[in-house]
Amino acid sequence: MPFSKYGKALIKNVYQFKEYGSRRILAEFSKTSYEREVLDILLKRFGEQEARTKGTRTANRKRV
Repeated sequence: MPFSKYGKALIKNVYQFKEYGSRRILAEFSKTSYEREVLDILLKRFGEQEARTKGTRTANRKRV
């Protein structure tokens, strides 16, 4: 993958907090040499990680 740690962190933040898709990310960061197909794969991984961790917190549940 052509992404550095900094690049992955930046893309993940923009994807999660500003809800940018791959086309918007490519438009905003046009100086980078990212390919859309590779960026789609990375965003899909971020979405899968988010879905796995949602709802797993047990601290707020009432004990029976």
